[in-house]
Amino acid sequence: MKKNVKIVAVLALVMGLLVGCGKSDNKESKNSKKDDKIIVYSNSVSDGRGEFLSEKAKEKGFNIEIVDIGGSDLLNRVLAEKDAPIADVVFGMNQMMFSKISEEGLLESYKPTWIDKVDPSLVQKDNNFSPLQEQRVFMIYNQNKIKKEEAAKDWQQLGDDSSLKGRYLIPKGLGTATVNAIVYNLLMDYQDESSDMGIAKTGWDEVKNFFQNGVPATEGQSEVSELANGAVDYAYTWLSNVPIVEKSLGIKLGIVNPPYGVPQTVEQVGIIKKDRTNSRAKDFVDFLGSAELQGEWAKKFGAAPVNEEAKKTINPRISEILDITTPQKNDYEFINKHLDEWVEYIELNILGS
Repeated sequence: MKKNVKIVAVLALVMGLLVGCGKSDNKESKNSKKDDKIIVYSNSVSDGRGEFLSEKAKEKGFNIEIVDIGGSDLLNRVLAEKDAPIADVVFGMNQMMFSKISEEGLLESYKPTWIDKVDPSLVQKDNNFSPLQEQRVFMIYNQNKIKKEEAAKDWQQLGDDSSLKGRYLIPKGLGTATVNAIVYNLLMDYQDESSDMGIAKTGWDEVKNFFQNGVPATEGQSEVSELANGAVDYAYTWLSNVPIVEKSLGIKLGIVNPPYGVPQTVEQVGIIKKDRTNSRAKDFVDFLGSAELQGEWAKKFGAAPVNEEAKKTINPRISEILDITTPQKNDYEFINKHLDEWVEYIELNILGS
């Protein structure tokens, strides 16, 4: 009998150890989720932004891997990975691009902790994606070389004025959100639903003139560096890029605000829906749009955050540009509806001709 009691006691001890090990494993498994790598796709991590984000994320305990992809290419990649998504979080694309992803059912609805600090008119009703930073795209020139009163007044003048032929930069392709913004900034002045692709023939003539009379950047040169080195007199860029390139290239940029205004879009962030959504993705989105990070980002990179608490750190140069440029009154649903066919038409019939 005593022998049996000893055997039972030993078995109980072994079972206890096994259960204990099981609990330890479960605890370790739960903790391991905190260390899950977050795959982040973005078109807004160039010029040191990605390194800055990685460093700040690491300080907060996030393990992130950033994939840097241009806007339109980023959209196409996310759509292509629909059946086997790789990214956990995507940010930087504008509201039109995120709408396309949302329509495909690729985004997980999430209401970030900071969303109540954002203008409600900028917030997507289903919280499938959320606004981070405002962007504007515009024509630029070297203010040390060209006087404001002598500068071109709009995109049409670049293509129509024979004296400006070969003196301005055009994109090599339409693979980025910035370049697409230039296209619809020009086209929306000729919106006509009764015409082919919703644009009057005059608009397509202007687009053709613009692309045919300009010159592309040389290999290895950015749009602004070509302006700085004197290769061209006019180029293009986006809002948050201005303070960075002015400092790095030692150039003061003149900003052109056409009579019809400049494109104003808002960069967004969204969580990709997966079979097993990364347990840290929501926490990362909370961190990414927080006043703390957005404030530091604005101060360092000249961004224009939509988080009201972060706006106090906006670079004075950014504030100046916001004051001297007028947002174009665009029907972004119309643009979203036609943009793909506009891009295809331009690449095949204008850039490809």
